[in-house]
Amino acid sequence: MRGQRELRVMHLDAFTDTPFGGNPATVVLDAEHISKETLQKIARELNVRETVFVSRSRSADFKFRYMTPTRELGFSGHPTIAGFRALIEEGLVEVVQDINQFTLETSNGILDIEIVRNDTTGNHEIQIYHQAPVFLQTYDPKDYAEALGLTLADFSSINPIQTVSTGTPHLMIPVSTQRALENIRPDWIKLQELGEDADYVSLQVFTDEVRDVTSDFQARHFAPQLGVDEDPVSGSGAGAMAGYILRYGLMDISVPVTSIVVEQGHYVGRPGRVFVEVTGEQNKISQIRVGGTAVIIFQGKLFV
Repeated sequence: MRGQRELRVMHLDAFTDTPFGGNPATVVLDAEHISKETLQKIARELNVRETVFVSRSRSADFKFRYMTPTRELGFSGHPTIAGFRALIEEGLVEVVQDINQFTLETSNGILDIEIVRNDTTGNHEIQIYHQAPVFLQTYDPKDYAEALGLTLADFSSINPIQTVSTGTPHLMIPVSTQRALENIRPDWIKLQELGEDADYVSLQVFTDEVRDVTSDFQARHFAPQLGVDEDPVSGSGAGAMAGYILRYGLMDISVPVTSIVVEQGHYVGRPGRVFVEVTGEQNKISQIRVGGTAVIIFQGKLFV
C-alpha cells in the first residue's frame, strides 16, 4: 500500500506442536524504528493476549518487545518461543548445529537462548535461560483455599504457599490431586484483593498427578492482576515451579541436571507442555532453562 510500511506478521501457538493448543502469540518482524505508541496500537488492533515485536539489537542477536492490548511487558516466555520459531521459519537464524546459541535483548536484560533440534520429530525446541530461583514471601493457605474454591485438605500441609521468582515472581500453590485442580472455582474479587499488596504477579497451582505418563507435573496458572483469568501455558510459571519442586523435595533430583515435564492448558481447551531443566542441587540451584516448541497457524503482511 502506497505510503505505508509493510511488516511481516505470523501467528503461532507456543508450547505445543499441535495447532490450536498451547499458548497463542503473534509475532511482528522487522519492527525497527517503530514508536512505542504505534507498537501499542498494533497490539490493540491485533487484540491477541500478547504480541512480540522483533528487531535488530546493538547488544544481542535480537531485541524483543512484548505488548498486550493495553500495556508493555518486560518479558514473556511463550511469545519468546513463538518469536524464535518465526525467525527459524523465515530463515533469519542459522540452526545447522544440534545446539544453536543466541542472545536476546529484552527490557528485563540480556537472555541466553538455545535452539535444539529434535532429530526424531524434526522440531526445534527453543530453550530460555532463566535466573536462579529466589524464594520470597509465604502466605496463609486458608486465604488461597477460599479464593480458589478449595479446602485446606486439597493443599499439601507440609509445603508452604510461597512466591518464587526466576525473573518474574509467581505464587506457588501445590495441591494434592488432579481432582483439586479440576475443582478450582476462583473468586476473582478475592484473588484481586489478595494480590494487591503481594509480591507476586500470578498464581501457579500444580500437582504431581498427571494425564500423560511422560509428564511429571500438571499445572494451572491464574493472573487476574495482569487481566488474564487463566493462562493456557506459562513458561515462567513452570520455571519458578521447578525451583520450588527441587527446594522442597517434590521429586528425585538428578545431578547435575534434573529434567521436568509440565503439562498445562487442558482446562481451557489448549493443552501444552513445558520442558524444564534445572542445574544444581536442592539448596543450590544455579540455573533453570525453560523450553518448548511452537506451531505456525497463519502468516501475512501488516501495513502501518
